[in-house]
Amino acid sequence: MKVKSKIVGVLLIGSLVFTGCKSQLNNGENNPSESMSNVSESQNVKTEDVQKIAKENAKKDIKEEPRYKDKIKLGYSGDLCLGGPNIANLNGYFKDRDVEVEFVNTKNPKDALGSGKLDGLVGEFAGMVVPATKGLDIVFSSASHTGCKSLYVLNDSEITKTKELEGKNLAITNGIGNSNHNTALRFFNHDDVNPDKVTYKQVDNAAVIQAMKDGEIDSAVLDDQFAKQFVDKGEIRSIRSMTHDEDFGKEVCCVLAFNGKFAKENPQIADKVATAIQEANNYMQNYPKEATQKLYDNNLASGDFDAGLDLIKSYDYSVKNDLAEDTLKSIFTDYKEIGLIKDQRSVDQLMKSYWLPMGSFYDEK
Repeated sequence: MKVKSKIVGVLLIGSLVFTGCKSQLNNGENNPSESMSNVSESQNVKTEDVQKIAKENAKKDIKEEPRYKDKIKLGYSGDLCLGGPNIANLNGYFKDRDVEVEFVNTKNPKDALGSGKLDGLVGEFAGMVVPATKGLDIVFSSASHTGCKSLYVLNDSEITKTKELEGKNLAITNGIGNSNHNTALRFFNHDDVNPDKVTYKQVDNAAVIQAMKDGEIDSAVLDDQFAKQFVDKGEIRSIRSMTHDEDFGKEVCCVLAFNGKFAKENPQIADKVATAIQEANNYMQNYPKEATQKLYDNNLASGDFDAGLDLIKSYDYSVKNDLAEDTLKSIFTDYKEIGLIKDQRSVDQLMKSYWLPMGSFYDEK
């Protein structure tokens, strides 16, 4: 039985807010009142066929594309799991394709992408799908890797499965309605857990482990990169995972997304960007140690090197766009069942509006 949550759209139920630094691990995630304020259910939504539009524009000479020879603005991320664009830049893959890029660090990357302040970024499907359907001009174009979130409890907790969270609470570290919350709802949807029987508490990332130890929360959805140090210490363990579980482990977690206007009007340039990042992902898959070393050497990653290397090895960077397409269909299906996506478009109609595959690296091999 699939249960539609009554809490969808509610900012907070019984919240706990802890002070401390915000996590830098969540690409495009801010306070929900900030990140979701720019979109609404009443805005006009896309009904266009983005692939058809891009295909027609691709018939032109690339020199006729509006952004030809311009710097392409990509969202900056220091996350290890999002290292593809950084490796593409370090290894000269953009330059090889006569594309010049500029990395831009913004307060809210997904809003910047939707408004055209960024041309592209690699980020989590879970954090961008709902804003896109509510009006942000975002299309999804190329698979990055599998992973990268799990649902954790204390190592000595009696909780072993999601069903046992009914009547208990779950920490959300990057805002109700953002990727960690949406990931939890997908877990619950797959496991026949009534989401209204779980209390959601907003907790700062820096305080979440201590809050679990203090008994203030029972569980939390966390980025694997953040959680690994505590797993290695034997403090927490996973009971559900986007990375390792059979039903989610082969899904694409992170994806190259473009501003819709940019990708439709500059399809050949966008394809070059996507192809360069695909080549970088292939490098990370085949040479994880070398890739990790480059990121650390250039201050594009921090923390323990061996832990970072283990993390990169745990993700599959060889995933292709057909898997990203299947993942997006699954997310649309789940989100409609949960109630995160409320408009009346079918999954097929949503795919026509938001799936614009790019990148030809694997075709060239």
